[in-house]
Amino acid sequence: MRAAKLVWVEKDSRLQVFRIFRNRQDASAAARHIGRRVIDMFYGEAVGMIRHTVFIRSQGFCEGCAAPVTESTGHMHELLHRGKGGEISMDNSVFICADCHKFAHKDRSPIFSKKSLDI
Repeated sequence: MRAAKLVWVEKDSRLQVFRIFRNRQDASAAARHIGRRVIDMFYGEAVGMIRHTVFIRSQGFCEGCAAPVTESTGHMHELLHRGKGGEISMDNSVFICADCHKFAHKDRSPIFSKKSLDI
């Protein structure tokens, strides 16, 4: 069994997880630059918190086509994929329906795991 991974997260003024950093150096530099709080957190918990906040922001509608979605049926999508320099953050994420997510990945199939959907 894999050990839970710790990551560094930026919290906004309401103490909600705003962004996940790849390493402690980036987190420390951002904290000094923007004055937000940075703490350690387990990766799954941090992603779940961002996903929940992105869903709340969507008000229960797909941010692509406006179809109704629930927190369990919707997908969190990164506007700029991490492999292309993006990050897991509120600014880089939208909550969309499965059809819009398939369209967003028309050049490849999105890979989902049961683990990534745990909140």
